[in-house]
Amino acid sequence: MLVKRWCLVLVIWGDKYSDAHVNVAVRSARAHSATLRRAVLFTDRDRPGVDAFVTQRPFPEFFRRPEWFTHGYIAKLAMFSRADLPPDMACVYVDLDTVILGDLGRIAALVRGPNDYLMLPPGNLIGFGWLRRLRYRLTGGRDYAVGNSSVLAYSSSAEPNLCDVFRQLWETSDRADPKMHIDDRFISWFARDRLRAVPSSLAVMFRREFLSRSRLSQIWKSRIAPLFGRRRRLVAITLNGTAYKPEILLGLPEGSLVEDSKGRAGRWNQADFGTARAAILDHCKALIADQGRRQRTTDLS
Repeated sequence: MLVKRWCLVLVIWGDKYSDAHVNVAVRSARAHSATLRRAVLFTDRDRPGVDAFVTQRPFPEFFRRPEWFTHGYIAKLAMFSRADLPPDMACVYVDLDTVILGDLGRIAALVRGPNDYLMLPPGNLIGFGWLRRLRYRLTGGRDYAVGNSSVLAYSSSAEPNLCDVFRQLWETSDRADPKMHIDDRFISWFARDRLRAVPSSLAVMFRREFLSRSRLSQIWKSRIAPLFGRRRRLVAITLNGTAYKPEILLGLPEGSLVEDSKGRAGRWNQADFGTARAAILDHCKALIADQGRRQRTTDLS
């Protein structure tokens, strides 16, 4: 059963992503979900080209340190700022390079209590769970699972608040601790006792899901695993870590080799990507179209 209402949370700064990325994400989320009630964008400046449905919030002053926007992306932790989120609402955050192809409300529905946190899991067999928590205790807190913050789910009413805890630690503890400089690490450490994985049946990374280091692995991913219907239920594919921008993906010939920096590869075709390929292409076309409309408006003005 889906939650009655949830909030989409986005973060943007600089010029790597545009208003078009925000608009496509919001419109896709609204088109697929009847339970989406709010959208909040944390931004470094006012963005007049963003869809009117979106509430724009400036980054809290504390998170405006220049280095937090360039290394480790600590500025992303602003997404947990209680003062800037609607009260008592499940929140789903996605990176702006995420393809939304289904109802993100299905992820929001997994937030059943104020202190539930969900995150894309680590790329290993242990993941989150009791074994990793045991290792955390046995190592005196040195070993904990680190997830990926490209897709997150949490409650706006969580207590204690992650932003408040980070600020307190920054002001009173060892700033050299690695978790204080990488958003993924801090979120994973903070929520370590209750952190769960966003199911891979709902959200995946492009490079982990569709690219492989061996042909055998690729056959399993593209030919066998889909027989169980998992990919048919996907609602989000994050393109993080891939060098392929929309205009490049749109221009890729059928069957081109798609590679990442970690030795994974796959063929840009129906056999390896299934119906996700069409969804990714539709996403890219929507981005290009929105950017074109904005450029024409700017030229006319």
